[in-house]
Amino acid sequence: MDKTSLLASGKRQMSRAMSAWCTSDNDMAVLHAGIGTEHLLKALLAARHPSLLVDGRDFNSLLHATGQSTYAASPETKVKTIGALDAFKRAATLIIMPVKERDIEPLLTARNGVAHLGAHNDAITQDSLAIGVTVADAVLSDLQEEICTFWGPWADNRLDLEKMQRDAQIAKDPALKEVGLEVANEPRIVNWEDGLLEPMDEEFRSGSFQTAQIAVAVKVRYAKKLYRVLYYGKTPEEITKADMVEPEADRSEYGECLFRSVKCPVCGAEGDAAASLDNQPKRPKKGRRSRQRREFPHYFDCYTCGLELDNRYELEVLGMAEPSQGGWFAY
Repeated sequence: MDKTSLLASGKRQMSRAMSAWCTSDNDMAVLHAGIGTEHLLKALLAARHPSLLVDGRDFNSLLHATGQSTYAASPETKVKTIGALDAFKRAATLIIMPVKERDIEPLLTARNGVAHLGAHNDAITQDSLAIGVTVADAVLSDLQEEICTFWGPWADNRLDLEKMQRDAQIAKDPALKEVGLEVANEPRIVNWEDGLLEPMDEEFRSGSFQTAQIAVAVKVRYAKKLYRVLYYGKTPEEITKADMVEPEADRSEYGECLFRSVKCPVCGAEGDAAASLDNQPKRPKKGRRSRQRREFPHYFDCYTCGLELDNRYELEVLGMAEPSQGGWFAY
């Protein structure tokens, strides 16, 4: 029950979590991250006094924690300590935590799901790890521990988990760097929306596109939050079933449009992409060579997470359309 051993354990567990994340082993990633976060929180408490770690209802544990082990009726190996959530609550009274109790619960729930049931919601893996990293950094700052020393090879990319995973995949197979990397085959929520706010180097990017970048970053963030509220704790089967129950859409406001089912970049569900039929090539006369049919998408709506994109630039930001000389083509 001392700071040094708990800090060392937290370091080992968080390193295992990052290693598992880089190989897409989501179960082990959240399991080790949850354990590591708990040990770090307890290291912070132990640095104040070991008694802050124990369950106050167990007197023998208090005796061990206060240096009165000779009076205890049970050995120190049977000391009863508080759980991870209580450790967070106690730590949050001692330092300013960058996250709330509700923010850390998904990580602890995922950890418990793997430990006790052998499964957790893969969709929240990255967000859960990100919370663990945030809490860990706050604890390390309070304990005056060096960030680089603690995180080691994970220090540079710990705040960009998607890049960490992508770099690990590329290091394993350099050929992926040439063709582009799909980190996972299944849709999942990721923390890439912050990158949308970075300035673009391409000269052809218009002011409308740059405005769309900011709008999309905000929309994606809120769609992710709504998705977590609606589907947190649900199994993939329950989510799939919910995705199939869609309200009857009123499309009259769009005028004459072509609708296409497109996979949502936030939650992976099927959403509506509306493409204008204005300025479409006319049907060729019989015997003439047909021209390529062009679509001009300008709207996307996902019933599952609530993501709405309102113009062609916003669709382009998320790779759902690409510019061309003749207009914007839907994917």
